[in-house]
Amino acid sequence: MENDLTPSLSVIAERLSKSEIFNTLSESDLLDIANFCYEETYQDGQKVFIEGDPAKKIMIVERGKLAIEKKIQLGRHSTPRNATIAYVAPSQVAGFSTLAPPHFHSATITAIEPTRVLVIDGSNIRDYLSSNTEAGYLVLSALTSLVRGRYRSATDTLTYFLSIVSHELRSPLAAIENYLQTILGGFAGELNPKQERMLNRCVIRVTDLSALISDVVDLARMRPEQIQADFEWFDPGEVGRESIEDARLAATEKNIQIKIHPPPSFKPIVGSRRRMRQVFTNLLHNSIKFSPADSLVLFKAWYEDDALIFEVEDSGPGIPPEDLALIFTDFFRASNVGDSPGAGLGLSIAKKIMDAHQGEIRVKNLTSEDGSVTGSRFSVIIPLNLNTPDMRRRNWEPEAEF
Repeated sequence: MENDLTPSLSVIAERLSKSEIFNTLSESDLLDIANFCYEETYQDGQKVFIEGDPAKKIMIVERGKLAIEKKIQLGRHSTPRNATIAYVAPSQVAGFSTLAPPHFHSATITAIEPTRVLVIDGSNIRDYLSSNTEAGYLVLSALTSLVRGRYRSATDTLTYFLSIVSHELRSPLAAIENYLQTILGGFAGELNPKQERMLNRCVIRVTDLSALISDVVDLARMRPEQIQADFEWFDPGEVGRESIEDARLAATEKNIQIKIHPPPSFKPIVGSRRRMRQVFTNLLHNSIKFSPADSLVLFKAWYEDDALIFEVEDSGPGIPPEDLALIFTDFFRASNVGDSPGAGLGLSIAKKIMDAHQGEIRVKNLTSEDGSVTGSRFSVIIPLNLNTPDMRRRNWEPEAEF
């Protein structure tokens, strides 16, 4: 007699009950789902899922381990590389994207040792959870909690990694910049105009690289509570002037004039002084980068009822209409930026800062009478009713005791 080695439905149901997203389901639900489960094995180094491919199945690891890898690319012309951001151990699940539209894998999964998995067909599990709403609610609730935990763990790992890398990169960059400034100051001998221009360009490139490193580190640390912990009273006019100085060398290189239109006077506001300077500087640098030489960048500010508004306006190529909705997305670069340096982080970081300030950042293309694009305008809206951490603590009142 031939032995049937296929596990029974009851055995598969029991194995399902040990997983992190199906462990709250009833026995009858588990037996139903067991009907469309099967086993697969993978060898060390074998790809299980590929980032961007259609997501057609969920896997529960039963033996071995999988690595979750995310494709990282800093800048359009750099080489994409896979970075491990988490691991999937026994009883844990891979293939979340199978349950969430648009059903494409958001990461690559690779076996890092011989691994056995229990596979659940994606189409069948989606149909089952849609038809059995109670089971669907339990699975998606568990999945939401699980994704949140994995995201936090990956973010913490990335923050730690970037803090180490940034420290190692910033020290030599700072030394290079100091040497360049020393030479430009004439302390190593007299420079002719051509040498001075070339060294100024070197300083700009080093500054751009330092800003890129800071942006990548900031991306992992850009949490609202961390930004709000820095809230204090500050003079927005002074911060605006500092941002102009930050962008002065880049503007001089292209003979671009930064013209300012401030209000009659500035009043102190509450916010993160350091982060607001970062927003203004990013917007000014962007405008200068994409504006033609010998042009004008406007930096305006005025008060409305409950907000202070800053605007940066340039005469660059504008933003393609199809890119406007994505311009504040991490690592996104508009399709018309060409070979200009950058990783597509400045605007996404600016938006995160404004979100933490309960404010807004908006973008609009400027057009002429014939409809052609003549530049872009970024508007920053800062609420005037924010509180410092001390003010929030003073305003808090404990609940009455019984």
